[in-house]
Amino acid sequence: MRVTMLVRNPFTHDSRVENEARTLAGAGHTVTVVADGRPGLPDSEERDGYRVIRVSRAMSGIPVARYFAHQRRLRRVLLATSPEILHAHDSDALLPVASAAAKRRISFVYDAHELWLGLARRERWLPYWWAFLAWYWIVEQWFVRRAAAVIAVSPPIARHLQRVYRLGQVELVPNYPPAGPDVEPRDLRSLPAGDKISIDAPIVLYLGAMMAGRGIEQLLQAMRGVPSAHLVLLGDGSLEPALRTLAAELGINQRVHPLSPVPSGDVVAYAASATVGVSPIIPSSLSYRYSLPNKLFQYMAAALPVVASDFEQVRDIVAGSGAGLLVDATDPEAIARAIRYLVDHPDEAKAMGALGRRAIRERYNWDVSAASLLAVYRRLSAAEGGGAA
Repeated sequence: MRVTMLVRNPFTHDSRVENEARTLAGAGHTVTVVADGRPGLPDSEERDGYRVIRVSRAMSGIPVARYFAHQRRLRRVLLATSPEILHAHDSDALLPVASAAAKRRISFVYDAHELWLGLARRERWLPYWWAFLAWYWIVEQWFVRRAAAVIAVSPPIARHLQRVYRLGQVELVPNYPPAGPDVEPRDLRSLPAGDKISIDAPIVLYLGAMMAGRGIEQLLQAMRGVPSAHLVLLGDGSLEPALRTLAAELGINQRVHPLSPVPSGDVVAYAASATVGVSPIIPSSLSYRYSLPNKLFQYMAAALPVVASDFEQVRDIVAGSGAGLLVDATDPEAIARAIRYLVDHPDEAKAMGALGRRAIRERYNWDVSAASLLAVYRRLSAAEGGGAA
């Protein structure tokens, strides 16, 4: 089938969408990913067997009018790809996808990367935030039950969607990494600005976007209790200036190194040169509480021992595989104790990393997620009268 996906970001470091598009293309579908445009990025490109189209937003005008104008433009682009099935990545893609699907009288998939109505407010203006929640409550109420298939990244999110929208089935497609062979480590110190990391210092690694509510502030406070280690923040985000300021206030700015993100295919190799991987998500929102972060599996794929938030779905992975330590991520001292333990017990830390790597090879790899995704598309293909994937 001709599958068109919509993701509301510039599609530069979205490993989930990349993996899904590559999987469907590899199964014989013709795949197009429509994404938001951004200056400096091509409007169209070919990547790993699928096509990417980016749609620029208007930069001026009344905000509400600008929003709906972009929705209409996205819908036109989706229709221009002549899709036989559409795929909405998160709720901000639902309106153009569902309306385009109705226009063509075809099915669409709703792919919940997060619990959209349970997102963290962060620094959003309160009246805007109320309007945001009200609008997406309407969008989800109107469209989620109309999806031919709903998939989610974690068991709690799947259960929540089933309960709230009275869905018969929500397929689980976690953000597991490719199993792949053991990677050859690539030194984080070789990246721009990485040369400031002391050559003999243990490296504590945080992967991903720097945004409020993800426990990065607590992690910085914890680093005061691990004086021998350096912290690498490998990613970008709006919180970076505030994190730099906080690091200076805590007196650890010489040991904190925000580094620019690397291509998703290189993340595990760079992670493998660290000492400990930390996933300190705090329960500041329901979406975070229910999350199963990419970074957790990337650390395990890199054979890093992990320090992770003690959430039920995370506990199943970390404690179930012996891959690391669980903490109350709202408590900086608890994070510090766990990191110190792994730094001070390198043999045990190495054994945890090896167990995590084995769990990725055996259970938590993209082949498992791909099988679930392809099963959904086989069912949809049969319903549409197409061939089996």
